[in-house]
Amino acid sequence: MKQTRCAFSRLSIVLCLLVTAPLYAAEHWIKLTTPHFEMYTTNSEKQATEALNIFEQVRAFFLQSSNSNPTAEAKVRIIAFRGEKEYKPYRLNEGAFAYYIRSRKADFIVMQDISQEHYQAAMHEYTHLVVEHQELKLPIWLNEGLADVYSSLEPRGNQAMVGRPLPGRSAMLTEQKWMDLNVLFEVGPDSPYYNEKEKMSIFYAESWALTHMLTLSNEYKSGFSKFLAAISAGQPAAECFQSIYGKTTAQVTRDLHSYVNRSTLNAAIFDIKLSKSELEPEVSEPSELAIELTLADLLATQKKSWEEASQRLTKLAADHPEDVETRESLGYLAWSQGNTEKARDCFKFAFDHGTKNAEMLNHYASLLHESGSSPQQILPVLQRAVELNPDDQIAWINLASTTVGAGQYGVALSALSHVKKVKAEQAYALFSMQAYCYLRLKAPQQARDLANRAQKYAKTPDQQSQISNLLRGIDSLEHPNAATPPAPVEEMPATAPLPITKRVLKRDEPTVHLPGLQHVEAVVKFFDCTPKVHRLRVTVDSREMSFELADPENIIVRNGTDGHVDMNCGPQKPFKLGVFYLPSSPPSPADGTIRELVF
Repeated sequence: MKQTRCAFSRLSIVLCLLVTAPLYAAEHWIKLTTPHFEMYTTNSEKQATEALNIFEQVRAFFLQSSNSNPTAEAKVRIIAFRGEKEYKPYRLNEGAFAYYIRSRKADFIVMQDISQEHYQAAMHEYTHLVVEHQELKLPIWLNEGLADVYSSLEPRGNQAMVGRPLPGRSAMLTEQKWMDLNVLFEVGPDSPYYNEKEKMSIFYAESWALTHMLTLSNEYKSGFSKFLAAISAGQPAAECFQSIYGKTTAQVTRDLHSYVNRSTLNAAIFDIKLSKSELEPEVSEPSELAIELTLADLLATQKKSWEEASQRLTKLAADHPEDVETRESLGYLAWSQGNTEKARDCFKFAFDHGTKNAEMLNHYASLLHESGSSPQQILPVLQRAVELNPDDQIAWINLASTTVGAGQYGVALSALSHVKKVKAEQAYALFSMQAYCYLRLKAPQQARDLANRAQKYAKTPDQQSQISNLLRGIDSLEHPNAATPPAPVEEMPATAPLPITKRVLKRDEPTVHLPGLQHVEAVVKFFDCTPKVHRLRVTVDSREMSFELADPENIIVRNGTDGHVDMNCGPQKPFKLGVFYLPSSPPSPADGTIRELVF
């Protein structure tokens, strides 16, 4: 690489700065926007439009073939360089012409260039994005196999064909010894077959061939959706083949060899209809700030380049002190680095200065909640988020949960009326929250109907116990003179377990007893959860005591089996617990602050 020497004169310093300025300052960038993508590129408008049309067609294919939204609501950000020289500072590894990477701020697809011979690499990476957003938990062989199969997608006017054989993969299967399928199934992120060049080729080739057979062969394709669901749920591949297809691994191996050796392979053709806005992107010339910020955000997605990203973003913030998006980017980088205090400060700046980023506001609300902020501090943030994106179901649920914490049950029900559809794993939280609100508003019939619906989705013993107590509270409201004592309904069951992180001690590691530390043997009865404080209520020799969990991450937990203790808010099924605590001084409502728990 040619180096530039700079003498120490004023003129030469200026010339040196011009020569060594970042490449992005000299290149002519354009921005193209469609309903689902935004592309920053130094290529021509014609080339970029053609590439974006391909991405929109691929997205439409996934939408039609899976009957679900293949990506997040936010636009996917594509950065398409013009060649290897521009791409080199941002690439992940030597061999990748394109890659997909996800951050809290955005989804990125990064391309060395947008030449047609590299479309396949881009489509491969887009498939990984789809798998990520559909929350499929796939083994590496199937994830890479799907990406390869769908990378062959070829738009043909108003249709698209998928399944064209990949010459490089086919050739590898004829030149190298195949892996045993049981070995293929066990390949993980650290496996030589996923990291060493001489072994990767047969792994990718065999993964492509097996996935091609599963998705497109007459014998296997009808059961593939069940196979995908089962393996995503954690069932081993060999068991999936046996339960869904009635075949052993040896039988699948024979089928695969026979399939690969056929003279032709199956393909599938889909109709694709795109709107004018999807086919004709809006083209603009982004500002230098927008370009620099986009490239800094890309650097921030990789730990190895955090320092450079921080330097760039800090300079941009100094040069543009009122720019909201720059502060958001600094906040996301700080969050990735574990500095949540700085992240909150940056997000607060963006909130105070009128950000239009609803997703960032949701993240800000989450960080405020984790820090123990009051509902009054969190509510304005979530209210702005749902104003900006009224279709965000999770934001409405979070807003409702926060208003419940503030005792505004009618407002919470109003917020939940905006939730039209939730995933099965969110149904318990939704229905139990609604039931609780109606109970507090003294509407027992509505509360009972919703509690019964929540009970159908109560999976854990804690959730089942909470619903039982909620139903008892409803019984007490309907029959106030009944002999059954009323159930406590002081707090709303949590929408998710509150983890108390353990510091697992070695057998011979002593407890550090602080001055004044006291100990009781208690029976747990109730776990209070408010945005500001968490308090454990127990009985000790028929006397009720309460203890605050001021710093859950530093509580020592003994006799545990893993890294967390999950305790849902609300009534607890009674269990014994040893509590080491520092006594509180008046006027604190708690008896002390927990330092150690012994199960």
